[in-house]
Order: sequence, then C-alpha cells, then structure tokens
Amino acid sequence: MEPSVITSANWADLGHLLSTLWGVVALIVFFAANLLIGHVWVPSFVKSGHIPASLNKIRPMFYLTAVASFTGAIVMLGFAAKHAGVLHQIFERYWI
Repeated sequence: MEPSVITSANWADLGHLLSTLWGVVALIVFFAANLLIGHVWVPSFVKSGHIPASLNKIRPMFYLTAVASFTGAIVMLGFAAKHAGVLHQIFERYWI
C-alpha cells in the first residue's frame, strides 16, 4: 500500500488532528485529577484533620469541573473525528 502525495493542506489537517488528540488527552487527565481530588483526597484530608471540615463544601466544585472537562473531551473527540478524514485522503484504506 503506497500513500498518496501529502500536500500542505494535508499537513495542516494532520496538525489539527494531532492538536485535538492532545487536547483530548489533556482534558481526560484534568478530568481524572479533579475526580481524584473531589472524591478521594478532600474527604480523606477532612477525616484525618489535615484540612478543616468546612473545605468539604468545595467537593461539588471538583465534581462539576470533572464533568465539564469530560464533556469537553467528548466534544474535542468529535472534532478529531472530523479531522480524521485526512487519513483517508493520504491512505486508500485504513487496514492492511
């Protein structure tokens, strides 16, 4: 299987695809970090007395941020799927 000639427009589309995929990875890591902080660390630190019990009220903020970043990751994954059409322009078929 031989790829077709890659034009400058193809390179630009490949750049957009790569940057959206990295954005998805970053948002998933941000989602996991917020979920970990809100669901594990804050209750554990409150129970052990390392932070005051009043800080337990900020847990919903971490949950909301986690949901928003997960939603953003799904949206960016849709953008990546839109930019993935460039792979079909370069390669005739995906599977060898």
